[in-house]
Amino acid sequence: MNVKLGICNFCVPGTGIFAPRIVSEMGLDGMSIEFGSYEHGWPLSQRVLQDLYLEEQQRYGIEYPNIGVSDGDNVPFHARPGTKWDAVVNREGIGAIDAAEYMKIPLVFFSNFNASYMKSDEDIEFTAKRYQKFCDYAGEKGIAIGCENPNSIQEQKKLIELVDRKNFYLFFDSCNHACLSDHDIHEVLENLYPHYYPQMHVKDGIKGHNAQYLLGTGDTGFQQSIDFLKSKNYEGWLILENLYELEEMRQLNPDYFEIMKADIAALKAAVK
Repeated sequence: MNVKLGICNFCVPGTGIFAPRIVSEMGLDGMSIEFGSYEHGWPLSQRVLQDLYLEEQQRYGIEYPNIGVSDGDNVPFHARPGTKWDAVVNREGIGAIDAAEYMKIPLVFFSNFNASYMKSDEDIEFTAKRYQKFCDYAGEKGIAIGCENPNSIQEQKKLIELVDRKNFYLFFDSCNHACLSDHDIHEVLENLYPHYYPQMHVKDGIKGHNAQYLLGTGDTGFQQSIDFLKSKNYEGWLILENLYELEEMRQLNPDYFEIMKADIAALKAAVK
């Protein structure tokens, strides 16, 4: 494999404060940055913050592989036309794509969990229509659009078929299906692998406890996922998404940075 290693900014101890410096000093290649929530006015939509992130990127020599839009947990991505949330999601997506264009970031990905989980065929259809709109807007700017979700293989394939855009990709996470659904995570990875963008989240956990175990210590079969990627000679990013400040993690060590270091060491050992 030829991989770059990164982390989500909200996972860095301190909830992302001084994150670029910490990421660089920890020996990682880059950091995914978060667009932010509707509740807090989508902080990354502000040019001041975009410029500050870019200054820090240059200062510490790291990359920003993507902008994540995780607000789908709270704001329904498949909101029906004419509703308040329909307008909100449109503004959110367009704003994130504009930020990615300005910051020269190649991917914007959206999370379809909780409020945005696709529970029905109708939800999938409205989700697909939204992705078509975002893909068309992003495609003009050379930006890819990704979708992270806990749905079944069949449902995700239906979504791909309905979106029908060359710059639309799925986004794999090594833990979500194992912890949040009854789907076999390795079947998901193997069946949908051709549709994944070459950036993936890596974390570990057990059923009902997501992102709260050091890599390789949960029951998600983390190493099996990595071995599959090796068999495919995967080239791309592996981005840590364990939450080092959660209680179960804090019990390992009162120094959260030592927990983060241990996880980075586990990731580097896994991909050798």
